[in-house]
Amino acid sequence: MLEKAKIIVQSSPTKTIPVMYNPTELSLNKTVLAAGEGSNVQFQRVVDDDLTVNLFFDTYDSKSDVRKYTDQIAALTKPTAGTGMRREPPTVVFSWAGALFTGMVVKLEQKFTLFLESGVPVRAELRVTFKSILTPQQDLASRGYANCRQFWTVAENDRLYLIAQHTLGDASLWRLIADANAIYDPLNFPTPADIGKTLVIIDVHGESYNPPARV
Repeated sequence: MLEKAKIIVQSSPTKTIPVMYNPTELSLNKTVLAAGEGSNVQFQRVVDDDLTVNLFFDTYDSKSDVRKYTDQIAALTKPTAGTGMRREPPTVVFSWAGALFTGMVVKLEQKFTLFLESGVPVRAELRVTFKSILTPQQDLASRGYANCRQFWTVAENDRLYLIAQHTLGDASLWRLIADANAIYDPLNFPTPADIGKTLVIIDVHGESYNPPARV
């Protein structure tokens, strides 16, 4: 039996939107971001490029409104997830013989190409663009931090200079830790939101360094 592609909405409960006809091709591309020039090129992260899928829907034989199917995908562009003032479309998984891409729908182009005499559309071509969404663990992996020497879980009494002294043996390197972890207000670190977060301690020595056991 032919495996059908589907879009799985990661809501509670999850919802599956079937694809009427499988796409004829898919391109799953990655881009490596790097900074610097010449001999001083440094890896920053790997980025999953947007996934664009062309989908075809046809309900002419049943003489039913094709929007019964296409509206389910159009609804994925609406901000239904999030809290407070931050709202965003739901996270979805494009699956075809297994999960291929996780992200949100950031662009939808709909073209209706066949209509009944009543004006009801019965054929549609959709071009759907997904933008990648990563879990915190996947985000760390995409930045190559799984290959770094060590991590640090933030505790209430931590200070950046103490973390630098403990992990790198030099308290003056605290700014490297701040920059690597996008800490823009080091004087107020850690805030309540920082407690429990994982910091990446980049390797500045070029060789293995074993800090003393944390007390």
